[in-house]
Amino acid sequence: MITKRISICALAVVMTAVLALAGAVSADPVADAKKLQDAGDIRGAYSLLEKTSKDLQAELKRNKSELKSQISALSKVSSMEQMEEIKKRNGELEAERKSLNDQAEKVDTAMSQMASLIQYQPHKEQDTAEGYGEFLGKYPDSPFAQEATARMYDLQFAPYREQGTAAAYEEFIAGYPENPHLQEARDLLSEVTFNEYKAIGTAEAMQDFLIEFPDTKYAAEAQTLLVQLQYQPYKEEDTPEGYAEFLVTYPENPSVAEAQTRMEELQYEPFKEQDTIDGYMDFLALYSDNPFAEEASKRIGELQYRPYKDQDTASGYAEFLARYPESSFADEAGTRMDDLQFETYKDLNTIEGYEDFIVSYPGNRHVEEASYLLEDLEYDPYKESGTLESLEEFIENFPTNRHTEDARRAIEEMKAASEAATPPAEDPPSPGEGQGSGSAGQEGG
Repeated sequence: MITKRISICALAVVMTAVLALAGAVSADPVADAKKLQDAGDIRGAYSLLEKTSKDLQAELKRNKSELKSQISALSKVSSMEQMEEIKKRNGELEAERKSLNDQAEKVDTAMSQMASLIQYQPHKEQDTAEGYGEFLGKYPDSPFAQEATARMYDLQFAPYREQGTAAAYEEFIAGYPENPHLQEARDLLSEVTFNEYKAIGTAEAMQDFLIEFPDTKYAAEAQTLLVQLQYQPYKEEDTPEGYAEFLVTYPENPSVAEAQTRMEELQYEPFKEQDTIDGYMDFLALYSDNPFAEEASKRIGELQYRPYKDQDTASGYAEFLARYPESSFADEAGTRMDDLQFETYKDLNTIEGYEDFIVSYPGNRHVEEASYLLEDLEYDPYKESGTLESLEEFIENFPTNRHTEDARRAIEEMKAASEAATPPAEDPPSPGEGQGSGSAGQEGG
């Protein structure tokens, strides 16, 4: 029991010593080093971290030794009370070791960064593309490698961007193919070149630009200017020959439809101003595919028809139909001719006239009307007479007239009315009936 008490007292003494040593380490050495770094004393900051690292390693060594002693003491424990005390102390030492390891890791990380900063600082102060290149060659894995690389690329590009000429951008692109500003240089080169070619103001200049820079953001504007510059001189000339040349030279130009339309208008214009049958015939012979061909053909028909329409005679329309049977006005002329042919006979309104009309113009559209009027005239006198004999005579004389049925119905009605007006014959009375009747008659008398 005395031996066990001595061991516990020894552990307490060691623990006191550990706590005293732990107090020698700064509460936050990394923060203290950062303050020195911010004040410009980078080497002082590194020295502080270096000393702290050594102190922490000494603490860890002491912690490890004590844990080892604790483990040895376990074999000499003779009571549960002692066992619990040792276990408790082991837990405290384990927690202390974890804390010391965490601090050591933070300090070592800060030392590594500080060492890299000490390596990087002179090159950063020099601030040249060459200096950063030298740093990256010596310390490719430095935590400042990314910052140094970005700054080196910026410094490589800066003088060329300041010059801002096509030649400068071309030199940069050729000299620094790995620089991330390469695309920016290409964009600026395309912008400078586009403005130069735009100032020239020719279709050839825009075509050259598109060949050199087909995929830049100025390509769409260059394409728009190209098609405008291709079309502009022909549009200003405004002749059918010029537009024809444009269509052959630039068949893919978006203004092709406009040029085609304008060319066709100009082809038709002089013939339309002349407004003659011969002129329109010449136009159709020269430009049969022109969309105004339909209008020209229609106008030819109008000019052919006009004198006959002005004359407005049946014989005139007959002559027009004989000369121009395929004319679009043939139907109108035929209708008007039929009307005029029938008009005279209709004004006469005689049986002989309608018979003459039907024989003379069998194809006239009014033949059926004439036939109806003829039948009306044939029927009218018999209808007006209204006698049985006259209606029977009409049926006999005009058996095919459509009014024969009317006449038959009239005859039947007349006969039915006559029969209704005649009283029926009386039958002789029987003897008994006669006497009764006589008596009744006498009484009535």
